[in-house]
Amino acid sequence: MSERCDVLVQGGVVHDGTGAPPREVDVAIRAGRVVAMEPGLPHEGARVIDARGRWVTPGFLDIHTHYDAEVEALPGLEESVRHGVTTVVMGNCSLSAAAGTEAQILDIFCRVENLPRALLARWLGGKVTWRGPREYYDHLDALPLGPNVASFLGHSSVRMAVMGTARSLREPRANAEELARMAALIREAAESGFLGLSIDMLPWHRMDGAPFRGVSVPSQQAHWAEHGALADVVRERGGVLQATPNALRRDTVVRLLSCSAGLRRRPLRTTIIAALDVTSDRSVHRLAPLSAQLANRLLNADVRYQALAEPFLNFCDGPLTPIFEELPAGVDAISAPPDERRRMFQDPAYRAAFRRQWTGRGHAFHRDLARMDVVAAPDPSLAGRSFADIARERRRDPIECFLDLLAEHDTALRWRTVVANDRPGPRRALLAHPCILPGFNDAGAHSRNMAFQDGALQVLREAQADPAWMTVERAVHRLTGEPAAWLGLDAGTLSQGAIADLVVIDPERLRTGLGEPVELVDPRLGGIMRMVKRSEGVVRQVVIGGRVAFEAGRFAAGYGETRFGRLLRAQGRA
Repeated sequence: MSERCDVLVQGGVVHDGTGAPPREVDVAIRAGRVVAMEPGLPHEGARVIDARGRWVTPGFLDIHTHYDAEVEALPGLEESVRHGVTTVVMGNCSLSAAAGTEAQILDIFCRVENLPRALLARWLGGKVTWRGPREYYDHLDALPLGPNVASFLGHSSVRMAVMGTARSLREPRANAEELARMAALIREAAESGFLGLSIDMLPWHRMDGAPFRGVSVPSQQAHWAEHGALADVVRERGGVLQATPNALRRDTVVRLLSCSAGLRRRPLRTTIIAALDVTSDRSVHRLAPLSAQLANRLLNADVRYQALAEPFLNFCDGPLTPIFEELPAGVDAISAPPDERRRMFQDPAYRAAFRRQWTGRGHAFHRDLARMDVVAAPDPSLAGRSFADIARERRRDPIECFLDLLAEHDTALRWRTVVANDRPGPRRALLAHPCILPGFNDAGAHSRNMAFQDGALQVLREAQADPAWMTVERAVHRLTGEPAAWLGLDAGTLSQGAIADLVVIDPERLRTGLGEPVELVDPRLGGIMRMVKRSEGVVRQVVIGGRVAFEAGRFAAGYGETRFGRLLRAQGRA
């Protein structure tokens, strides 16, 4: 290398994102790109990062986020970047900000974000000036992005924009003109560089705002024929379909697998949420990868499930939890004002309906009160105990005792439970399967309920502890180059000429430095609490676009106000 570089990452063990064995080389960066990867590179005048004894990897991809509202107010997206994420994918689960009015965008995001509507209204207030996907991407391209951003176009958003809110929620069959307008928006998005389309069949994603509060989002109201017709438009453009099936109806998975099939047509790249070891149904973790493997082999499909890298730990504020969205009585409670909700919990008719639904068959989340533990309550004697234990002490029926506590404390009763991925063996099997991508971190969603922003580091720690399960270089590939290549994004590898998005990791700190979810009261959220993760000392540096964005636990001056990342425009496959 004859010319001077801007940044030199010196002496690290480089995992380049291709799965190749690591090399101990310097990484020279100039004008935002990697210009050399060799031992002993000159560094006169360069900013030197001492990476000796550390791993250097491409920045991680978080392929499933809901940052669509937050990116407008906090474009640095620090809670992901501090864990080494340099690329986020938004627009998942049929929800995106690319289409619709400000009110419509608020209606579909408030409940999934689980943040006050007033806060999201401040984030979006007066900013929704775009009309359609092309203008939305031009808008994103002008933001001072921290990480790189890519997005799906959300079907719920498109359906509302085309059909109007009321009709999109009441009418399962769009007419021919409406279908044509939706298809036109998908083609416009493809031409603008969107990844593809996201659809949603899971009834627990619900609307906020009167008069439709608690109604399942528009994509769930659509007939399968509409999903299939729009998926064919994505196929035509060489894009990706992201889909959330109905967890209680396995036929929805079969439809998605057949939709991806490439018999006498091109296969449709399809990524499905999610492959989990569900505590209420121990067959799911086997069926998901097997179904994808069979579809890919026998139907020439191109399916990748997504898997969570850690136990699916959910925190709940009384009834305000995704778990309650599965119960009609729970939906009513979430949608009601606090005073009305307390009356509901005391009402014998409501309690009888809640009991029938809680004990009924066909549910995704377990209903085991012995595995639901109180975190905090106005009565401190409850903390650290399960609802079953509390009921036993009080000599009350467990469900009646649970409803008593909800009536007494409402959202001040904070509790937690693991609903999936509690067993290391099945979780590891999912993460290593070739038809599954590590992801489903849901960063930006259910902000008071869960925190999986460090999912990539969780995978790396598992690989570090057990190379027989997965080598570190393979784990890095699974988190960087592999998803980037499958999605069609210019990211995920370290090589000469590549954009310099990289992470420096302390492998010794990785062994012990990943923390449990913590409650952060963020003044930038108006003092609202949300769940986050901390991995102090594990990620030493994050470089985005050749600039040091995060180092030694701090973000660079001006981060979130000046541009570090870029809008990634996917190229459809010919």
